[in-house]
Amino acid sequence: MKSLSKSPDIISIAVQRREFIEGITLPLLSRLRLYDPSRKPRGLKKLGRKLGQAADVVIHEWMALPSTGTFTVRRADGSIREYGFDAHQSAYLAYASRALFGGYELAETMFLEAMLSRSDCFYDVGANWGYYTLLAATHPRYHGKIYSFDVSDEMNQALSGMAKSLESEAIEVMGHGLSNRSGFSAISTDRAAHLIRVVAETDGQKQNDLSVPVARLDELNITPPDMMKLDVEDHEFEVLQGGLKVLEQHRPVVLFESRNGDDGGKAGELLESYGYQLYGLQSWTGPETGIDLIPVHSENAGSDRHLNLVAVPEGQENRWFGKVS
Repeated sequence: MKSLSKSPDIISIAVQRREFIEGITLPLLSRLRLYDPSRKPRGLKKLGRKLGQAADVVIHEWMALPSTGTFTVRRADGSIREYGFDAHQSAYLAYASRALFGGYELAETMFLEAMLSRSDCFYDVGANWGYYTLLAATHPRYHGKIYSFDVSDEMNQALSGMAKSLESEAIEVMGHGLSNRSGFSAISTDRAAHLIRVVAETDGQKQNDLSVPVARLDELNITPPDMMKLDVEDHEFEVLQGGLKVLEQHRPVVLFESRNGDDGGKAGELLESYGYQLYGLQSWTGPETGIDLIPVHSENAGSDRHLNLVAVPEGQENRWFGKVS
């Protein structure tokens, strides 16, 4: 990792991209469902995608026939391993579509790629199918534990299957979510499995009789994190509320999602109140590739430009970024 300074405020880090997922194989109907996230499908492409979606529902939901895709992964030791996944699951197709058309969460990926070598314990909160868990598990210079949290049974099964296929002893799938209370919480299931969210009492979202186990971060009897990725569908503030002792005593770096419409910057405000500096992430290319960390404040932390933010404990910049002027 190479740290530079473009201005007194912006921290620039040169990061060499690592292709830890070296290949994706999808069956025909899944390939028809791929899309360019930056463009609205039109004409034959739109028709082909709609037909693919309809056929996929009939064959894989109504008829319950399996749809299997394959990831080819380079592990931390350099060896290659393949493992299968449910190609009907839209979480994988969302990843495959973005990877095909420009790359998947480039700035966030490069940030963790650079920081994990300085981390001893990584929490993937809102792990989804496990992209960031996989990034950490295959990182050649990360040797710590990886704890993966999700409220979806389907995603937890996918995470466990991935860990088993990769024969990774570093990954521990916790099998529950995090919140500001321990016990069970209602979830909204009006979206795909990878978008399931915990529903707060004051939330107007549709509720059903399903509930999921959740725990407070402060009550976990495991190694505390020094690096966290937090993406829990507008429940970030509540997760942080349940981990105030961890924030105060262990001071993890937090990569989190902030949205103006729902979160309203509350997660950023809480982190700032505990002595954190917020940064927006922006990737850059050229002779080198890397990221800029742009200082922001919680009042504008939910803007489109800074959808995913990094919170760094004040005074720990040198530990994570090296000597920065």
